[in-house]
This record gives sequence, C-alpha cells and structure tokens, in this order.
Amino acid sequence: MNIRYIHVYLILFLSLILFSKSLFADEGNQLTPITVQINWHHQYQFAGFYAAIAKDYYREAGLDVTIKAWQPGINIREEVVSGRATFGTAYSSVIADFIKGHPIKAVMTSFQYSPMVLLSKDPITELYQLSGKSVSHYNNLQILALLNRAEPEIEHPTLTYPPTGDINDFIQGRVDLYGAYETNEPYQLNELGESYHLVKPGDFGINSAEDLVIVSYEFAANNPEIVQKFRDATIAGWEYAVTNQQEIVDFILENYPVIKSRQALLFEARATTKYVRAGSTPIGTLDSARILATAAEARDVGLITPEEFLRFNPEELVAHSIDKNSLTQQERLYLINNPVIRIGNDTNWAPFEFVDKDGEFKGIVADYFQLFEERLGVKFEPVIDINWSTVVAMAKAKEIDLLSAATPTPERQEYLNFTTSYLSFPMVLVGKSTTLFINNYSELAGQRVAVVRDYWSHEFLRNNYPDIELVLVEDVTEGLNAVVNGKALVYSGNLAVINYTQQRLGITGLQVVGQSDQRFELAIGVHKDNPLLHSIMQKTLDSITPDEHRKIYTDWISLELVTRLDERQIIHIALIVALMLALMFAWVLTYRFQKTRLQTYIHQVHNLTYASVFDPNTCQIVWASQRYCDLTSYSESELKRLTLEDHTQLDLSPETFQPIKKSLLMGQTWAGELEGKTKLGSSYWVDLTLTPQKNWLGKIHQILATRIDISDKKRVEELSIKDDLTRLYNRRYLHQIFQNEMGRVRRKKLNVAFALFDLDYFKLINDHYGHEHGDQVLIKIAELAANFFNRADDFLFRIGGEEFLVMTHDTDTEKFAQHLKCFCDAIVNLHIENHSTYIGYLSVSIGAGVWPATNVNDFADVYGQLDRALYKAKHQGRNCVVMVGEV
Repeated sequence: MNIRYIHVYLILFLSLILFSKSLFADEGNQLTPITVQINWHHQYQFAGFYAAIAKDYYREAGLDVTIKAWQPGINIREEVVSGRATFGTAYSSVIADFIKGHPIKAVMTSFQYSPMVLLSKDPITELYQLSGKSVSHYNNLQILALLNRAEPEIEHPTLTYPPTGDINDFIQGRVDLYGAYETNEPYQLNELGESYHLVKPGDFGINSAEDLVIVSYEFAANNPEIVQKFRDATIAGWEYAVTNQQEIVDFILENYPVIKSRQALLFEARATTKYVRAGSTPIGTLDSARILATAAEARDVGLITPEEFLRFNPEELVAHSIDKNSLTQQERLYLINNPVIRIGNDTNWAPFEFVDKDGEFKGIVADYFQLFEERLGVKFEPVIDINWSTVVAMAKAKEIDLLSAATPTPERQEYLNFTTSYLSFPMVLVGKSTTLFINNYSELAGQRVAVVRDYWSHEFLRNNYPDIELVLVEDVTEGLNAVVNGKALVYSGNLAVINYTQQRLGITGLQVVGQSDQRFELAIGVHKDNPLLHSIMQKTLDSITPDEHRKIYTDWISLELVTRLDERQIIHIALIVALMLALMFAWVLTYRFQKTRLQTYIHQVHNLTYASVFDPNTCQIVWASQRYCDLTSYSESELKRLTLEDHTQLDLSPETFQPIKKSLLMGQTWAGELEGKTKLGSSYWVDLTLTPQKNWLGKIHQILATRIDISDKKRVEELSIKDDLTRLYNRRYLHQIFQNEMGRVRRKKLNVAFALFDLDYFKLINDHYGHEHGDQVLIKIAELAANFFNRADDFLFRIGGEEFLVMTHDTDTEKFAQHLKCFCDAIVNLHIENHSTYIGYLSVSIGAGVWPATNVNDFADVYGQLDRALYKAKHQGRNCVVMVGEV
C-alpha cells in the first residue's frame, strides 16, 4: 500500500478515537445550563462572571453559564421570575420589589456600595443647589433617595427625564444632571476633554449595596446546591478579576461585543476594585445592616410603606446556605478531595435514623445530612446493613469518616471529637403496666434491664450502676420485646425512639415507669485524626437556621409522655393527703403551681429582654438572664462578681446610674438608649429600662433592668452619618448638628474655629498607584487627623473626595494656625510617596479661620471664606495654612 494512504488512514483513525473520547466525556459530565441577565452593556462591571467563565470556575462546578446581553427597557426582575434568565444583576431598588411580594431571593452583591453618581457641570456641595435641576436617571434608589432628601431644601422641584443611554444628553446640556457610574462615564468625558463634577449620594449619607445578583424564589428553593455553586464560582471569579485586570479586560474584548475601548475598560477595572472589595468585608457579602438601610431609603422615597418596612427582615431576602467564605482554604480543599464522606449511622433507630424497606436512609438525622449535602456540595454515604456495635468499632478504626448522631461518652471522646449537640431527648425506663414507678435507677439493683449494645445507655448503666444486670440487645425492638416476654424488667433508652417504635409496631401494655436526669445529647463525632472534617461539620451545623431545625423536628416528633403511679402508691398518698387536710394541701399545690408557671413565664420574658437584677445600693448584679450573659460574653457568676467601677464596661456605668438613683429609689421607672462593651471589647447598644422592685414591706430592694438589643438600628444610623471609607462624619451629619453645636458654643460665649483642608495632587496618587492605594491613603490621613483633633468637642468631617473639615472651639487664631502647621508637617512626615510632586511626598493645603460664635448663623457664613483661603493656599505653593484674615 502507498505510504501516503497509510498516513491518511492513521490520521482518520486517531481523529475518530479523539472524537469518540470527547463525545463520551461530554455524555459522562453533563453541565447544568445557566443564564445570567446583566443590567447594562458588556463591560468590566460584570467581570466576576467573565472571569469565572474564562478560568473554568463555572464548568468545574458543573455549570454551563451564558451571559445574556442587555437591551433597553428590559426588566431584570421579570426576566428572572419568568425563568427567561436563571440569575440577574439588579439595582438596589430590587429590595423594594422583594418587600412588595415579588418571588425573588438575593444570592450575593457585586458591589458593597454603589458607584452611582450624578454628573454635573457645576460643583454641588449643598442639597439646595439641586433646586430646579433637570435629572436623567434610571430610577436608581441612590438617586431617588438623594432627590428625596433635597426636597425640603429646594425652592423649585427637580425635573426627571427618562434616560436614553447617550452621554451627549449631558455634554450638550439637554439635562443638568446625568445618572452615571463613577467607574464608567467619567472616563468618556475625560477622553473628550469635557469638564464635569461628581455629585455622590454617599457624601450625603446615602450608602447601599449595588448590582445585587438575584434568583427566583422557586429556583432557589428547588436548587439550593446550584445557587451555592454559582455564588462560589462567581466570587472566585471576582477574586481573580481584581488581581488580573488586564487579562480579564482582554477576555471581554475577545469574546463579547463591547462598545468601549481597551483603555476605557482598564480605567473601569481600576475604579471598580474599591466597590467590589471594601475593607475586610468578603467579596459578595450581603450585609443585613446595609440591606436594612437600603430598605429605609426605599421607604423614604415611597417605594414601600412604613408598615412594610417594619415587617421586613433582611435575612428573608437572602438565599441562605453555609457561607463557604467561613471555611478555610484547607477545609475547601478537603471537600474537593473528598466528594463522598462515609457516615456511621444506626440502621434501626427510628425516628432519628433508620434504613427503610427500600434501603433508603431516613429519619431526623437523615434530613439534617440532606441539608449538609446542599450546603457543602458533597455526598454523605450511610451504612445500610451494619448494626450499631459494628459501626462504633468502624469509627474507632477510622473505617468510616464520622458518626452521624452519637452521645459524647467518655469512652468515645478518647478517639472522637464531637460537635455541639443538635438533638436532645431524655433517657427513660419502659416497663409493663404492672411495674411500680421507679424514682431512681439505684432501685434497679439486682434487676434485669435491657439496653442496646454499645448505645450510650449501655455505657452509662455499666459504668454507674454495676449492680444492675444488663440484658444486651441489638436494637430497640428487641429491647421492648424483652420486656414484653419477661426477659427483662424494664428497657432503658431514648424517649422519642421508644414512643416512635411502640406506635409503629403496635406494641401495647408498656408505659414509661421512670426517667433519668441524664439525656441523649446527640452530636456528630469525627475521629481525632481528622480535625478539618470536624471543623467543617461544626460550621455547617451552626449554619442551620431555627426554622430548619423546627421543620425537621415537627416532621418526625409527636410525643405524649405518660407517667404513672402504681395503685398502692396512690392509696398511700391519698391517706397522707387525708391526714394533712386535703383541701389545704390542694390549695397550696395550686398556689405553688400557678406561682411556678408565673415565674417560668417571667423568666422567659426576662430572657427575651436581656434582663438582670441588681442591688440599688451597691450596683452589684444579683441575677442575670442567659440572654444577657450571651450579649455581654460574661457568665452569670462573673457578672455577679463585678463591682460598681467594673460596670463601666457594661451598659450601666456609675456615671449613668448615680444621677437617676434617687428617682429610682422613689419608685420611678427610667428608660434610655446606652452603649455597652462585651467582655471581648466589642460594642453593643440597648434600649434600657430600669424598674424598681419592692419587697413585702414595700421597700425598694432591687432594680430590674430589661433591655432591647438595638445594635442593628445603631449600625444603620451610623451608616447614614459616617463616611463608609474613613469612618469620619459625613456632610449630612455636619448639617444635622451645626445649629445645635453653634447654639451650645454661643451659650458659652466662645470662639468657633473651622479648617478646610485638601490633599495636594491626590489625583496623581490615584492615577499612578491605583484607587485601592488611594483609599488606604485617605484612611491614614483620617486616622492622623483624628489624633490631632481629639478633644471631646472636636468634629472631623469628610466633605467629599479628598476634602475634609475640622470644627472646634475655645481657641484663638494664633494657636489654631500653629496647631494646623504642625498637622501639615505631620502629614509630610508620614512619607506617603507622591513622586509627581516637588516634595516627593503627600502634603495638604489648609484654609482656616476663627470667628466669634455669635457671628456664625449658618455653615454658608464661613464656607465661602474657608474655600477662598484654601484656594489661596493652593496658589501659594501648597503644603501651607492660610487663615481667613490673610485672604
């Protein structure tokens, strides 16, 4: 045969083999098709999705993801709810849609706070300057909230025009204000040489997450594992994108129709990072406080009613699952390398765990492990036909990975680490109807008691009651039958299992005849040689919500506990009662019962209100509810040992208590909001109510303190008055407190001092080192300023961008100027590199002044003078202080 034909046949044969291999591989690894509807043109705003596609993160998770192009007029929420798209990126106003009842869930957020701004031809630093302006925007919540806050301060209403998506509307003056992303349109204007100013909602106290990734409620409920995999892969995509910007920009340009240049995309990439990765907050995190603050903005602009806002729980919006960001890199790698985890379970211990007639793992524990599978994306493989005694031996020999539900006995703790208990039931004794009630297990000395071999009840009785003759059985059914057949006097085991087995098998003639003070505290046991799996299971168990616990429990448990007294005991008790005046004894019992119920109820109420009781004379705590202990991180015994001075660490310090002590001792109640510190040093806020308690003589001997935890409320308030990056006060708070602060200083007949300072050539730092580095510089400057102006009456504000304001009093021009010059020197001595300047380091320019407080009625009275002084400082060479009188 001709050698050329041999080559041809060989090539065809090899091609056929490769094609067949590819074909079979595709059939063996089916990918789940997923579509993502984005809410703007293809650009770096959606880099997390593109990077997850480029690096095969989605495919490795079993997903085939397609990104659907945006079209004007498209409704992201409806695309998702209708099923035309699996996931969608939506503006923060979608939170209002959820509150209104639309069936959606939030999976993650691409941006921790919104890059939405308004473009303006003129600088706008006060809300009244929006009066009569024409505005083009997409009904974005940040812009709606900004315009809503401006309404009380403007003379003429703003005019809203629907957006066309054409930046020329702004350039040619068809609208005064143009809704844009700070990461996008400013580059276009810079390229065109157009001047503009940014009006940032964040400068006026409006901060919310943006680009929420949403999914339909139905899809999230039916496919939680897919939702989790999509979220994890997208977050991994964002993590890669922010550190490999050029690579992802090139991938976008090569694979999608993009209307931007490569330079424009690179500008967007640099500007986007600070919104995606904000401080220590993990990428994609949905923060409850920020969601609540966003809902409050929606209420203020009329998207939802006040009643709807009050009913809203941010946790209900989030598609919950275990937060794999809480897992360490080693733990994630463990799950990847161990897709199947072998569990040791009991095959005949209903309702907790059993294998049904079809060979399926069922029961309470099985339902929990089904949730674990959904959260972790692995398979838990139970044993099907092995008895419990053998399972325990396998766990000890490391032939299985974990015990699914076992009591942490001393013997097992020698080789297993246990999670916290997730099921708890009492250990009881079951006997025939003729068996006397057994008050204590010691009464069973010399008697035959049936227990399942290697159950916790077996180990407990063997170690603590050696005089009991144990009858070892293989399962609960055999144990109950041993009692029925007379082989044992009683069976000792778990109340829930006994009840369930009796009902299922129709065993009659048996009743509960005794109860131990011991309980079956069921936990997950993992061999001590496998600490990674133990940590994973504990974190997963902690992620189970109260509703999930409750649903599993009510699906399986419906118990009626019957305790009984034997006939001779009843006669004996009746004789005693007759001798002790039956009616009086009954009255006493009734009184004690009602009092106990009342005390139980009061205790429950106190637990819900973080209650404590203290002595009004010494301020020492004499009782604390468990919830209050949990709130403060102290144990009750530690709280009782705290002295009056120690209470400074709690919410009721001596300084707080002494002024109100007199009114409390007169029987008056006091209430107020206070900040406290936990044992670990973290802050919390409570709405505290102090109620005097009288003894039987009518003397006040104790004070009841009840609390409502308002920490989340305070977090929302802080978000509205503080700058998100530097944690300094924002412009909104300046206007809130200005009049009150001026009034206070006027009453003291003091001077008031202001300093407006600006970072010199800060734009060069952003351009040369990147916006993320620029953010760190702003934080350092804010920290230094806080150290320089740290008196109780000093106020620091971030007015916007790189501009800051100091407000203080009780000083004169000379002292204030000298202190500000020292501040300038301290900035330079930070040695923050800025090679584009003649100094080589970052510096500041300051315009400042001192006025009699009686001459200042409004911030506008001083702002213009400060701005002119700052302008002169800039033109005098920067890195200097110019006082208002020098202008």
